[in-house]
Amino acid sequence: MERSAYGVRRQVRQRAGAGGRPGVRWGAVAAVAALAGCAHFNVAAFHDNLALYDASLRQFRQGRFDHAQAGFQKLTFDLTARDSLFALSRFYLAETYFGLHDFVTASREFRRVADEAPESPLAPTALLRAGDSYAELWRKPALDPTNGQTALATWQELQGRYPDSEAAAISFVRVRALNDLFAQKAFESAEFYFRRGGYDSAILYFRDLISTYPNSALVPQSFIYLVRSYRAIGYREELQETCDHLVQYYPSRRDVREACGDRRAGR
Repeated sequence: MERSAYGVRRQVRQRAGAGGRPGVRWGAVAAVAALAGCAHFNVAAFHDNLALYDASLRQFRQGRFDHAQAGFQKLTFDLTARDSLFALSRFYLAETYFGLHDFVTASREFRRVADEAPESPLAPTALLRAGDSYAELWRKPALDPTNGQTALATWQELQGRYPDSEAAAISFVRVRALNDLFAQKAFESAEFYFRRGGYDSAILYFRDLISTYPNSALVPQSFIYLVRSYRAIGYREELQETCDHLVQYYPSRRDVREACGDRRAGR
């Protein structure tokens, strides 16, 4: 993200010329006045967009997200979509919302960067961060998974639209972590029915977990629960098949031996 943002900022400065413009010089003077005392960040004191952008970015990097937000918000109002600073300002505006834990607004602003400037080098990272924002809204498996599902869909969209981007590569790690949460939610639901004797419902949930999230660390334990559920309701054939699978693929696990007996694969 920083490399692409830096590249855009460098282009902006090159267009301004080596000697700068009178407006830029005045912007530097205004910046000193606006930041004097650091007690109040007065966006109206800046009469040059580049100076306001740089000052807002400093505020952002110092963790003063409310000050940075005011500056970037003004820039998105004052700039046109054709301006080189526009997408950058929108992107960092979204980051200020994220920093203030307003993840709903952050997701919307990140999405706007990707949708309004799809050719921008920031677009892939904006989609990544939009997904991050939705994921922050679903950190506990017990909650409604809608935001988690939206995060997953956003990252998958990123992988489809910008498959060769660094952001897409990062998103695969995010997807794996999110799928672990989905698997945990499914496991907890299945376990809920198992503990209350709802074995048929538990079997459906455990089977779905195994087929949907085959790489989850919860898969072996889900098979164990299937064995116990089949035994409880007398499904001997399914019990035997599941134990054969467990012994073949997880022969060294103690819970497999406890559930299926000390048998060898193929016996």
